[in-house]
Formats: sequence, structure tokens, C-alpha cells
Amino acid sequence: MIVKCPACAARFRLDRERLAGKRVTMRCARCRSPFKVELPHTQRSKAVKQVRVMIAHSDSEICGTIRSLVEDAGYEAALGHNGAEVLAAMDTMRPQVAIVDVALEGLYAFEVVEKVRRRPGLQNVKIILLSSVYNKAAYKRAPSSLYDADDYIEKHHIPGDLIMKINRLLVGAAPTSEAASKGEVEKSGEQLSAAEGASQSLDFINSVNEKIQSAEDHEVSSSDVPERDRAERLARIIVSDISLYYMDRVDEGILGGNWSDLLAAEIREARRLFSERFPSPEIQNSKILEAAFLDLLEKRRKELDA
Repeated sequence: MIVKCPACAARFRLDRERLAGKRVTMRCARCRSPFKVELPHTQRSKAVKQVRVMIAHSDSEICGTIRSLVEDAGYEAALGHNGAEVLAAMDTMRPQVAIVDVALEGLYAFEVVEKVRRRPGLQNVKIILLSSVYNKAAYKRAPSSLYDADDYIEKHHIPGDLIMKINRLLVGAAPTSEAASKGEVEKSGEQLSAAEGASQSLDFINSVNEKIQSAEDHEVSSSDVPERDRAERLARIIVSDISLYYMDRVDEGILGGNWSDLLAAEIREARRLFSERFPSPEIQNSKILEAAFLDLLEKRRKELDA
């Protein structure tokens, strides 16, 4: 469905099926003027509620934020905070889509994908991997491997792109890159937003991103959690994101025995980030980050040998 900005006549494409029966507030990308659009109900929109989505993340606040987006889109949602819990829930609910944090407690993303693909009745679940670190500038390329998952999303793209990605996977469309989904294309001489999520206002996107970033900070900063536990969580987050974006080098290094050389730059950056957050000698002397790397490598080695 195409709508026009009443101020400057710029045109935008909206996902009519997903937004049926809703009134949305938009901010024009051209003139920045806000305006409202009300979309009528459609017969097909009722069927969307049958779609079940599994949300797998260790942090309950991030799960809750994603759940709100999913349910606002008309889908059913279930939450899981560790690998065993997520697999048990998926056996029961049989979701069509699973959103899986790459640093999920108990199981890394590649372990979750492998186990889901082998489970009866779950082989065709569409899996979207969720990067662990909230950083708009950290990565400018697609992951080197999705471990047989169907797509991935970075945290700061959740409010604008997640529902679009779910919709595309449900209809069997090829996944779009993060960059492509944000671009604009020329059509009939006029600018049209290429992202189906263009209906979300800038204020809404910023609000959701603030919640996600706050929840991530809470994971590793909360005074309610012992410092060592928070340090171990940050170490797992860091090495999990490295495994997502550099798995080709991780696998090559495991097979060749030279992973520390191939990942030298990434290891240096990991140590810097970890030391900034946990500079105390007690934590540094505990070799928590090194243990996280070794745990990742050992579990990935088992996957490669399987």
C-alpha cells in the first residue's frame, strides 16, 4: 500500500497486511513532517495471529521488548532464557519463527540451530539470529556464517526491521541485508521507501532502541548481580558476536590450530572492551575472557567433528 506525505507528497510503501486495522504515526523522510495513517482491516490479517514466534534471549527485558513488537504485529510469542528452556518450549509450541540470541545462556546459536534442525517437526522453523552487542557502528558487513539459520538482525535494527524480516521469511522471500532494507529505490520517477518497516516513526524506533540498550547495559552493570557473573556474561556476549561475524576464521583457526593468529585483531579489541568494563585486578586475573574463548572453540570443534 502506498501513502503520501500530506506536506510534501513524498510516497512510502506500507505493509498493509501487517498494519491492517491500525493507526500509525509516520515521520516523512524528506520533509520530516509527522502525519498519521489509518489502514483498514483486511480479511487476510486475521490469519496472521496463527503465526507463533519463539524469542530466545537471556535477558527478560530484551525478551519483553521484542515480544511487544511481535504481538503488536498480530503474532503469538513465547519466551525462553536459556538453551534447554528454549528447545523444550519449541517442542511444545512448534513455532514458525525463532529469534535466537547468539550469546544465549547454555547453548551458543550454532548449537541451537543444529539441535532445532534435527528435531522432528522443527526442521522448517525459520531462525533469525540476533547479534549480542548493541553497537550501530561496529559491523558493516554480513556475518560470515549463519550456521544454517535463515537470517540475522543487529539489535539496533530490531524496531525498524524485525517484523519485515519475519514477514519475508514466512512468505518464502529471500532475506534482505541490513543495509539494503534501509535503502531507498527509484520507482516511476518518485522516491519510495524500500523497507516495509517504514511505517514506524523515528520517535518509536528511538524509544525501542533505548529500551534495548538499557537492558543490555543492565546485563553487565547491575549491582544486584555479582561482579564475576556480570563479567562472565559480558565475555560470552563478546565472543559470541565474534563467532557470528568471523566464523569463517574461527573454523579455519580451529582446523589449522592457529585461531589466535587469525583472530588477533578481534582478540585485542575484545580485551580492550572487557578491560574497560571490568578493570579490577581480581577479574582480570581470573582469565574470564580467555575461558569464554576456549569454551566457544571447544563447542565449535565438537560441531565440526560431528
